[in-house]
Parts: sequence; C-alpha cells; structure tokens
Amino acid sequence: MRVLISNDDGLDTLLQAEEMEQAVACMLKAEGADPSSDVEVSISFVRSAEMRSLNASWRGIDAPTDVLSFECDGLDGAGEQDPLELGDVILCPEVIAAQAADFGNTPVEECRLMLVHGLLHLVGYDHMNEGDAAEMEGRELAILRELAVLRGDDPAGVRIGPVTRHEYD
Repeated sequence: MRVLISNDDGLDTLLQAEEMEQAVACMLKAEGADPSSDVEVSISFVRSAEMRSLNASWRGIDAPTDVLSFECDGLDGAGEQDPLELGDVILCPEVIAAQAADFGNTPVEECRLMLVHGLLHLVGYDHMNEGDAAEMEGRELAILRELAVLRGDDPAGVRIGPVTRHEYD
C-alpha cells in the first residue's frame, strides 16, 4: 500500500501522515482488501480557491467544498494490475475547519471523517439516496472507531451525524 500525500501550499493538514496511512489501511481491511497489497491512494490538500475551481469544473458547483474524490481503479480490479490505483482524495483544510463546529466536531475530527468519506467514495460508496447514505455512514463510523482504537482512544466516543447527505447532490 502506498499513500501519496501532496501539500504544495504547506497547509495545516490537521492529520499526521501516519494517521492518513492508517485510515487507508483500515478502509482497505474493512472492504476485504489486503492493506499490504500493491494499492496506491493519493491524498492532496488544497486551498479553498483551488477547491472551488475543482468543484466547479467537476461537479458544476461554484463553491469550495470539504472533500472531492476521483476514483481510478476499483477494488474489483485487484490482482489485475500493479499497482492498483484507487484514486485521489482532495481535502480542503480551510473548509473542513470552518464547518467542524457546525457538525459538533473539532477540525481534526472533521478532517478524519472527510478523509474516510473520500476514501469510501474511491471504492464505490455514495450517498445519493437515504439507503446508500445510511450504509456509507455506517461504514464511516466503523472505520473511524477502528482508527480511535489505533490511537488509544475510546471508540464509543466516536460519533458522526448525517453529514453525507447534501441537498445539492
């Protein structure tokens, strides 16, 4: 597993590289993939102006957002090519930190959630309807609780709200 982290603007990523790598490994394990396999994920941190431009180009929404995901190869292609490039997760720490309190999170907690959310998009999860959103949120919660255990935190203290449902999606 390779996690390529890009932060060209030297932004506060809110998370350490080790925790980002653990999030990818936990997501892979939760999806039945071997975290030691030849899988590659790119995680980039960008300013809100760049995120706004990406969101406008790819989703037709002229506003910055917290996370965007661009899937490349699905997990179902594992073993067919090396490395398996799952895709890119792009995070905007400025937006994440600004919205955290609205969801009852610290900026770090919100960044963890947005990273896991973005990673799950890479493997096919979506939240376009209530059933899919509930499934995705359940998977997010399970992975976030596993990460809490790895940090030595109480997993029962991890909570998420219905943050994956967006009116404009």
